[in-house]
Amino acid sequence: MKFDDKNIFPASNWFDLNFFGEFVNSDISIKKQFNEQILKVGDKRLSSRILNHWYETGIINDNRPNGKGWKKFSFSELVWVHIIFKLRTFGLDLKRIKLVKDHIDKYNSIDKASNCPLLEFYMLVAIYSTTPVKLIVFESGQAEMVRQIDIDIANQLEFISEDFISIDINKLLNKLLTKKNLKVDYLSYSDIPKSPLMKQIEDSVSTDDIQSITIKVKGKDYIIDEKFFMKDRTKANALMSVLKFGELVEKKNGGRSTYEVTNKKKIKRDNP
Repeated sequence: MKFDDKNIFPASNWFDLNFFGEFVNSDISIKKQFNEQILKVGDKRLSSRILNHWYETGIINDNRPNGKGWKKFSFSELVWVHIIFKLRTFGLDLKRIKLVKDHIDKYNSIDKASNCPLLEFYMLVAIYSTTPVKLIVFESGQAEMVRQIDIDIANQLEFISEDFISIDINKLLNKLLTKKNLKVDYLSYSDIPKSPLMKQIEDSVSTDDIQSITIKVKGKDYIIDEKFFMKDRTKANALMSVLKFGELVEKKNGGRSTYEVTNKKKIKRDNP
């Protein structure tokens, strides 16, 4: 099935390397654990009538022998059932939920060991790392399994044009895996290394009293001027005394003096 998706996530070397290069067609034992059909949902919301309706609409695969008896679920199917419950609480009808399923099933044909390799891959990421993982569903019905950092990058590049609802896969797995306590880092989850320039900008904007930052390119370097404005000459002199490269300028306005201290820094460019 082809999708005319309105919202684009930039190509990720991380995804290609880890999903296509490592997970797909691998024989890691956790795939068997994810797909072994030995579980019951154990949720009163899932009656036989509702389950049969889900079979008919295709949002749950009916793999019972001859289509009879009670279905046993794999762990990945159990996760998907709980995703369905959450999507229903958001007001999505079964037709929209089937569209979500079609999106996350798009790689099913390339991995015989997994019933839903995309979902199971991100389940693995959530279980064995502290990376926040989300299932997001857009207004148009487009659905994506992604890391939070991928959402942030796409938003920053203005590649996301629609609003979306979000399901936290880490929290969902924490509820289902009662014997585990999955840790999630919601603050410093980015695995993209920051450049020296970006680190310097973050340090500068978080420093008290800096009024302006100027960045210029000179050959193979960035030249950074941090400007401090002060009314007290003693403080201005004290600041100058700790700077490696600095400049102090006194300005007068109506007989009153103010002091501009410039802290000069130089950083090598990433790609000169």
